[in-house]
Amino acid sequence: MATQSTEHLVDIDRFTGALIQGWERIKQSIYVILTTRLRTRLMRLWWGSKFIDMQDKPGNQEVLMAGMMAAIAAINTYEPEFKVTRVSIDSFDASGEITITIEGIDLVDAALRRTQVTI
Repeated sequence: MATQSTEHLVDIDRFTGALIQGWERIKQSIYVILTTRLRTRLMRLWWGSKFIDMQDKPGNQEVLMAGMMAAIAAINTYEPEFKVTRVSIDSFDASGEITITIEGIDLVDAALRRTQVTI
């Protein structure tokens, strides 16, 4: 029987090289998941998301819904310390820049968290 961990995972900050954990690590993980195309990491071909593919598509309702579903599925699959409860696309412009807000539960701290990602 699996028990829930009481400590956050530890990772390396991609800009400073310092060790990070908790909400800072989760935010970094969400950003990396959403900006990594599937099949681009040699040893982890199925890691990443189809969300980034939205940049090459028109901003219609079908594409926006598919993007939100791709973001939810990828984050819930690859981030073990976070469970998405809500996703909203805040902006989607002709230059390809997408701003998305992700809300969910930090499963270790049992706290509601929100982050905004611009791609």
